[in-house]
Amino acid sequence: PTAILTFRLPGAQPGLSLWRRLFPASLPLFEAGDLVGILPPGSTVPRYYSLASSAREGILEICVRKQPGGLCSGFLNDLPLGGRIDGFIKANPAFRPNAQATPLILIGAGAGIAPLMGFLRANRTHREAHLYWGGRSPASDFLYREDLASCMADGRLTALNAVFSRVAAGGYVQDGLASDGPHLAALLQRGAQIMVCGGREMAGGVSQALDAILAPMGLSTIALKASGLYLEDVY
Repeated sequence: PTAILTFRLPGAQPGLSLWRRLFPASLPLFEAGDLVGILPPGSTVPRYYSLASSAREGILEICVRKQPGGLCSGFLNDLPLGGRIDGFIKANPAFRPNAQATPLILIGAGAGIAPLMGFLRANRTHREAHLYWGGRSPASDFLYREDLASCMADGRLTALNAVFSRVAAGGYVQDGLASDGPHLAALLQRGAQIMVCGGREMAGGVSQALDAILAPMGLSTIALKASGLYLEDVY
């Protein structure tokens, strides 16, 4: 299972000082794409999760897939409503959309959609944005379905290409890229920035699919990385 978890600071409580009741603590500054390090009970080693929200929204939101035997992912997926975490922010400024007006190509799979969703929510200038995302089944884990529909409706998301691996004639996100090669080539010729988030195996497949599209243009993902037009947040 994969869960979208949203946290906020506790509100004013009985016993707090007058100062704390009048001026409750605020969230530390962070942007979508930054990381939160979470300490699960019984461990001093933090696990890092990409943030789907910014501090301006007043919430801290992450997307967590429960791993078999995973100490932190199990703890987070089993949290009750009102459950609490111990965590800290780790800035990740290298994973940010650039300030250009060129198209944005967002690519992810599973819980890797978290920061990409955050970038779309913040796309108030309606920059052209194309999301390629892979899940398992639309019936069970189409993450952020309603949020994505909202972004499509108001222009923050230009196009959505969702691929599911556990349906008839399904596939993976790299298959969606390969089948949309001419369209992606046109976007890349316009100077599009690519942002990839998810597992290393997925990221490797995505890189191979994009290299096949880029080769006739005399480009590669390595060249795009060097120019800041290909950013990865993989784990």
